[in-house]
Amino acid sequence: MQSDQIQKASEKTMKTAVKAEIVPLQSSDFEIASEHLSSAFSQDPLIGYFFPEDPTAKRKALKHLSRSFLNFAQSYGHLYTTADEPNGVAIWLPPEAFKITLSQLWQVVTSGLIASPFYIRWRRIMDLISLVNAEMQLHDKFAPEPHWYLGMLGVSPKCQGQGIGGRLLQPVLEKADRTQTPCYLETTTPSAVRFYQRHGFEVVHKTAFTWAMKRYPKG
Repeated sequence: MQSDQIQKASEKTMKTAVKAEIVPLQSSDFEIASEHLSSAFSQDPLIGYFFPEDPTAKRKALKHLSRSFLNFAQSYGHLYTTADEPNGVAIWLPPEAFKITLSQLWQVVTSGLIASPFYIRWRRIMDLISLVNAEMQLHDKFAPEPHWYLGMLGVSPKCQGQGIGGRLLQPVLEKADRTQTPCYLETTTPSAVRFYQRHGFEVVHKTAFTWAMKRYPKG
């Protein structure tokens, strides 16, 4: 049996989750969205390994990465957040994003992604190159067909546990089911693995740093 306090907290969480309407993220909200993403990933073990130890430098690096990825993915039109304030963000890349073109390479330059390695600890830059190469090979191996790719999903720490993360996934998961298209992602913690498993993903490979996960369309 729940205490009154626990029950009220539970009811509040349920109400907040229901109210968390999901809408497209506007470019005018990229600044605050990148702040929330950097907060959400501040304790990620992969970030801790590659990014600076100093909290201020790490936060700056995370904000740069988040903002650059938002800039890059903007043209594909599948950035989702919560209405009123972007307390959570999902960055999806559609199947066509994996056709390498000159315009896409130009997006990497203009978005700021090309500068991301300069925020990495220099003594671990070779580890990063090895990791990226391995992840690309796994991506090609386990998702060779047209698919959706979840690049980032983060919820502000103050709003976690309210069902927002799951709701942020739904616009693309529903589209993927309608079009019978699989989804793919990489994640870094056992709790995140369990979260994605609840939304239909399954582990297809485990490396020293990450789990590769794939979701096959329902129906």
